[in-house]
Amino acid sequence: MTATEPEARAPRRGPAPVQGMGMLIGLLFLVLAALELMTGVPTGGGPSVLFGVLAVSGVWTLVHLLTGVMAVFCTRSSRWAARFLVVAGACYAVVGLAGLLPLPHAITDTLPLNTAGVCFDLALGTGMLILGVGWLRRRPERRR
Repeated sequence: MTATEPEARAPRRGPAPVQGMGMLIGLLFLVLAALELMTGVPTGGGPSVLFGVLAVSGVWTLVHLLTGVMAVFCTRSSRWAARFLVVAGACYAVVGLAGLLPLPHAITDTLPLNTAGVCFDLALGTGMLILGVGWLRRRPERRR
């Protein structure tokens, strides 16, 4: 038996790559929520603009904060991290797709969507879906 055969290799320790990606995405959302809070979004009357391009509101701040907390919580195991990426990615992709449609004012007043926000939601949702589904579809012997 050679050292490159799977039975001869020592098991790898530490977090799985999907856990690291889930944690990175969770921290991204927590930083985004903190930046939204610093701009005074929850106290403002209407939608504010973050970095001059991304429309945010108090509801978006709460959504980003909850998404970040759930991501950090779910990265305790690789299976939960992958499931989080699939579910949250699907939600953000649906929001991005919905932003392409003409929506009633009641929805757009609560969740303001501009072109940058729609692109952000679509890109992040698609990336999260690819990472999560890709990890869940791996053969069990290749997972950690």
